[in-house]
Amino acid sequence: MTRTMRAALALSSLACALLACTAPPARISRGAVPASPVTSASATPGPSAAREEPAVTLTEAGTVLREILAADDVARAGGAESYAVEQSRDAQRPLTVVAFESTGLRPSRYRWDRPALLVPRLRPDRYPYWFAAVVRREDSKGKSRTAVLAFMKQYKTSDWQLSFASLLEPRAEPPAVALDDEGYATPLATRDDSVAISPHLMAPLHATIAEEGPKGYAASLIAPGPLTTGYFDEVEKLQPEYKSRGFLYDSLFAATAFPIYALRTTDGGAAILYSLTRTTLRQAKVSRAAGLVPVPKAVRWTVGRVLVPTTLRMVETQQYVGHVARRGAGQPATIVGFDGAATSVTAPFIFPPK
Repeated sequence: MTRTMRAALALSSLACALLACTAPPARISRGAVPASPVTSASATPGPSAAREEPAVTLTEAGTVLREILAADDVARAGGAESYAVEQSRDAQRPLTVVAFESTGLRPSRYRWDRPALLVPRLRPDRYPYWFAAVVRREDSKGKSRTAVLAFMKQYKTSDWQLSFASLLEPRAEPPAVALDDEGYATPLATRDDSVAISPHLMAPLHATIAEEGPKGYAASLIAPGPLTTGYFDEVEKLQPEYKSRGFLYDSLFAATAFPIYALRTTDGGAAILYSLTRTTLRQAKVSRAAGLVPVPKAVRWTVGRVLVPTTLRMVETQQYVGHVARRGAGQPATIVGFDGAATSVTAPFIFPPK
């Protein structure tokens, strides 16, 4: 969808009633940490560009956010899956597909509050451009959650798209991102080593603690909780239950090739936005279990039944918000945000419902 079509859709059906985020963008924390150089030219402005006009201004970021969220709502209201998919990329794209197809093209709609924009000071000559935002959203039932979003413009000729969307845990606060005196954040390279866990290692270490639990290699690096060691505990509980009924149950986590976004926080650490996949296998191992492999309620729409004959393989796409301390602080990373869904479900000998 072109920028012109996106703007036309938004203006024609929503105007100011849709979004409460038309006010000037909020800011999180200013000037607490001086900008520190990083090694990746694509992720950092460099010393000579410290005060030149940033690649993405706060004004532009606010406009992009409003346009994309407005166009997304138009697509959701009309069940226009293809339009919504065009607004998204990376891990957010398969999740958008699921939001539509799992609801019969009637996905949830949201009202968005004023955003806190987190716009990195990027070099104008280095793509991709990106920025993040923290914004409260309310669904049609009046339930509110705080979302963390990231938007990307891959090339000069590309449209802006929603790349990442996660939800803060109910009692969690967003990491306090440091802003300079003009309101811009400091991006960190994926291999930045000034923080306790380099951004490119956050996903594989998270996958490790999810599989190995509190006694594994990553246990001292990432704090325990439902989104880390909790996965290990879940599998440890379910495996013997499934085995006693003649099934194999296993669940594996992995890092993805999707973009990683990292910003300096006021404590010298980093806020890191990243993705994982979780692959869960349920399989009948003895004859008495054949035909009785259970299908979780959340994915029954894909296979059209409660039980399948032999095997059910689910791949979830998950998006996380992590907070990593500065290097040497001696504090484990914490996971403060998560959202995800099963984006691939396969069951041999079963044809998807028409």
